[in-house]
Amino acid sequence: MNIRLADPAAFAGCDTLILPLLEGPDRKRAAQVLPGALAVLAKTPGLDDAPFAPKETALLYAPDGAPCRRVLTVGCGAAEGLDTARLRAAVAAAARLARERRAGSLAVCLAGLPLPTQEAVREAALALRFGLYRFLELKTGDDLPPDPEDAALLPGEAGGDGDPAAALRLAEAEAAGVALARDLVNRPGNHATAARIAEEARALAVRHGFSFQVMDRAAIEALGMGAFAAVAQGSRAEPCFVVLDTAPEGGRPLCLVGKGVTFDTGGISLKPAAKMEEMKSDMAGAAAVLGCLEALGRLGSPRRVAGLLPLTDNMPDGGGVKPGDVVRTLSGLSVEIINTDAEGRLLLADALAFAARLEPEAVVDLATLTGAARIALGVHYAAVFSPDGELARRIREAGLPLGEKFWPMPMDEVYAKELESDVADLRNVGRREGGAIIAAMFLKRFAPEGVPWAHLDIAPTAFQDAATDFWTKGATGFGVRTLIALAGGA
Repeated sequence: MNIRLADPAAFAGCDTLILPLLEGPDRKRAAQVLPGALAVLAKTPGLDDAPFAPKETALLYAPDGAPCRRVLTVGCGAAEGLDTARLRAAVAAAARLARERRAGSLAVCLAGLPLPTQEAVREAALALRFGLYRFLELKTGDDLPPDPEDAALLPGEAGGDGDPAAALRLAEAEAAGVALARDLVNRPGNHATAARIAEEARALAVRHGFSFQVMDRAAIEALGMGAFAAVAQGSRAEPCFVVLDTAPEGGRPLCLVGKGVTFDTGGISLKPAAKMEEMKSDMAGAAAVLGCLEALGRLGSPRRVAGLLPLTDNMPDGGGVKPGDVVRTLSGLSVEIINTDAEGRLLLADALAFAARLEPEAVVDLATLTGAARIALGVHYAAVFSPDGELARRIREAGLPLGEKFWPMPMDEVYAKELESDVADLRNVGRREGGAIIAAMFLKRFAPEGVPWAHLDIAPTAFQDAATDFWTKGATGFGVRTLIALAGGA
């Protein structure tokens, strides 16, 4: 679908026009500006009775002389306090209904909304991309309604900083990054092996002129990544450690580390069978890093960003790592593996130690690390852990207006006592209570010293078993937009 800007005063027309509606303080329709060619839509039969409640829709037929065949109204709630989250949810809901009714072309009227024009354009474009996203690459013969071929955004008068064209370019880059992440996570484990994800990373590097390096099992072991190698030793598939760098000579990088467990059975500490198929999503951290780098490449961001992706599955093979085994990490610390289902922190431990060799200015890791985070926060917030209050604040403030919410979690040293081992420097799990915090305390032992570091546990938000607002069921690409903002791309 092609998304473009169009002048509402001289709009040529479309099949279905999406008209967001706002409720005024007297519980009547708030003033709606319908400029130029859209003014005739004020005479649309039934328009005065269309609902204002968030995401409620009404499909109406336009009057004679209108530049569209149908008007699809969608409620945005009260005009006072309208934010980008409500606009995203409304436009996404309307776009899905328009596709169900097989609209060949769309337009979204943004005139009259109490938001800066560039914000409205950016979020409406993203809502169209996010709301219409489907993972269809493995389906055959479905008689699904096709996406509209064209969508025009009809902005109101300019307001705020920036310009609508720049906002649309940014939105398209963000959407491409999020779509890449969602595709990777939605693919089954046999279609998203470590080697295949490494090839995606290689193709991304070639597209954008980034440097690319991949290490195989032998190189991982030779480097001294004993924790990573231990997780991979039960797999018949080749593990990969991928290093992408947007500008190797560009100064100290922002390092983004993404957990890439392509399928997680739990290893010898086998998971229950129920919903195990969703463990294809255990590489959502790595996918988010690749999505961010795709967007940065499209935007031509000058900042140096390095992406580190430890990729493997976690299988219960006869040669797999056993509970009680002790391994030596790249940092030199020894780890007693109590639970082989706490494997993501082992991959990240070695990747964080590798990040220190790049002399980064900051390090952020993303991982679907613990079910404990999901129990604590539900499915609407991810957890942010950081001993650096400023970095944690930046992450929260960057993500909130983008629909990516993070909640700060404690990192009190009392939790580190849970990781004491009788036979090694530390063990990989503690008690069940506070499990997400204990996992973060484990990672802290391997984060580069003296460098701002944050751990994002995105297990609550990376994969949804039901549609919510502008997210469809399945992978969300959560974290991509926040990473882009941190890297200066937004």
